[in-house]
Amino acid sequence: MWLALPGRPDAWKVQAPPFLTVLELSRQAVELTRAVELGEARFELEPAGARTPLLLDLQTGKARTGRTGAPFALTGGTLATALFHLGEALAAAFAEEDRAQVSNPYLVELADRCREGLSHLRGAVEPPEQTGAAREKRTRTAESVSKPLKVPGRLRRLRFDRLWEQRGLEDAEESRLLLGRHGPVCCAPQAAVAFSRKDGSRLWKRAAALGVAASADGHAVAADLSRVYGFTGRGTGARWLHDHDGIPLGPLLLRKDGLLLTLSEDRTVVAFAEATGREVWRLAPPRTQRSWLTTQGHRALVTTDSGYVYGLDLEDGQVRYRMRAPMPFHGAPVPWGRRFLALLGRGSHWALLLADAHTGEAAWTHEPNLTHPSAPLPVGSRVFIAGEREREGMLLCLDAKGQRVWERPLNLGPGPYALSPLPRAVVVTSASGAAARVAASGTVDWRVGAAGEPLIGALPARTARGVTLLAGEKVRAVDPRGGQVLAEVRAGLGLVALQADVRLNLYFLDDTGTLSAYRLGSHFTVVE
Repeated sequence: MWLALPGRPDAWKVQAPPFLTVLELSRQAVELTRAVELGEARFELEPAGARTPLLLDLQTGKARTGRTGAPFALTGGTLATALFHLGEALAAAFAEEDRAQVSNPYLVELADRCREGLSHLRGAVEPPEQTGAAREKRTRTAESVSKPLKVPGRLRRLRFDRLWEQRGLEDAEESRLLLGRHGPVCCAPQAAVAFSRKDGSRLWKRAAALGVAASADGHAVAADLSRVYGFTGRGTGARWLHDHDGIPLGPLLLRKDGLLLTLSEDRTVVAFAEATGREVWRLAPPRTQRSWLTTQGHRALVTTDSGYVYGLDLEDGQVRYRMRAPMPFHGAPVPWGRRFLALLGRGSHWALLLADAHTGEAAWTHEPNLTHPSAPLPVGSRVFIAGEREREGMLLCLDAKGQRVWERPLNLGPGPYALSPLPRAVVVTSASGAAARVAASGTVDWRVGAAGEPLIGALPARTARGVTLLAGEKVRAVDPRGGQVLAEVRAGLGLVALQADVRLNLYFLDDTGTLSAYRLGSHFTVVE
């Protein structure tokens, strides 16, 4: 192993067994990094096998071989970075040559040590705004804007016609139904399929033994026993492929700042470079069985059932903060401006946490005294959460400081409940299809009853073209302002997902693996 510098191809050399030498140098690189951080004046690098030590003057950025060698320019940070890169490259070379060496504990220790060392050397990533806030950029494309129906008077009735149907989708109960540019995308643990909006023809399918992570825009990462593949759009061939250590992936896939982020076994977070497929970073929270992932600004936020929340730099995966909560987390963090909301609880004891997404500093914790609580929903400067209290449904409203503003009984039957936003209001739905619109002031604007037998779980309402869709055994289209029922479409008791696109086409996925599409046939109005 040798140190090569401009004009000095053999500035320093070590003749010893390569792996043992690199393992020792990586350990000394950690000590060198610590010395740089503490502002120490000198550091001496002398692994076994080196004829002369390498002496660094950390204050002047000079180094020399031995006590009498000529000085040359070399900073501590530059040398530590090179040593960590050497360790990573050697570990990757062993793993690529012999797949059995992937789980070698010495190689794992070397790779982890070098990866962690590099994350400390890269320094902090500045937030995108001058205020230090971690916010999402608000961008709306013309394709994603849902314009209200053009009607000459008061809308009174809608009619939906069956458009197409696809049967035999895999693992429907565990699937997510997304809306892409050209139609719906059904994401199951081991397969993702996209269908045409017009006729239901299959646009693309990705399937793999160890899982598929896919997004609505056609990006997908598939893993088999030996390789991981990246796909973009409708093409049949992979855009990139790499050797793989055999961990399962998916079905969640998030795209952010040139990265593709997914989960392995609902626990380990893995980030791939979107263009090349190189694994950029990985986080495996200890003592964790379940993790939830979301992105907010330049942060990746991870909550775990072990009671920890991690804030990571998206660029390199460095853990910028780790916060311990008194109870396990349940569900992904919900972005709210430069902060995030998270639900945590154990048994019948639940709490809502608000923290800064950039620093991880907790602002407040509120105990709502509810069972079966819904995911929190921020609307403007208020936060809503629904649940049961003494077997009665309740909706709570909190202000930005975590103080209770009001609470209202729902009278929608037993929970759990799901929340969805409307301008200056929230729609609460139950598994039976009963729903209510509650204004930000606490006024119950309207309430509709059950639509048949309860579904497997409560599904949030969907709003498109000025019409709100309520999931139930019968999916009902209602006027979001007055609550009048405009149409009913029978979906069945097995409904597990509901979507409505910008053209008011409806998509139902049931537990038998049937995806049904309905289009708006006609609408009737009363002209005053």
